[in-house]
Amino acid sequence: MKRKLALGLASIMMVAAPTAALGTSFGFNLRAIVPVHCVVNHHATGFGAVNGNAVSLGTFREYCNAPAGYELVVDYAPGSLRGARIIAGSEEIILNGSGQAVLSRTTGPRVRERIIAAVPGENGFDTDRLELRIVPI
Repeated sequence: MKRKLALGLASIMMVAAPTAALGTSFGFNLRAIVPVHCVVNHHATGFGAVNGNAVSLGTFREYCNAPAGYELVVDYAPGSLRGARIIAGSEEIILNGSGQAVLSRTTGPRVRERIIAAVPGENGFDTDRLELRIVPI
């Protein structure tokens, strides 16, 4: 009889052990830091007249994961391209010859592709340098 009782208590203990573990909770904190990465890639496709005197400069793809957004900046030779218009998708700017202009501002992360074109100023295209870069905010 003692043997049956001991065997019965052992089986109760084995059944009770897993249920006690199920009532216990565990937790941990996970923190990941994602670096800000921004890039713009120009694809020189379809050079030629677009509408009137606008010249196609191809397309570009912009990618930036900056949480606060970014600015897309056009760099060119200072003193050149005065009065030239740069058209990117639905956005347009007129260059003043300073060598730098903000083409667009975005208030969050974004990936997009746009067509880019230019209309020459009164001096025409008097430089061969026109660069796009992204500046995270």
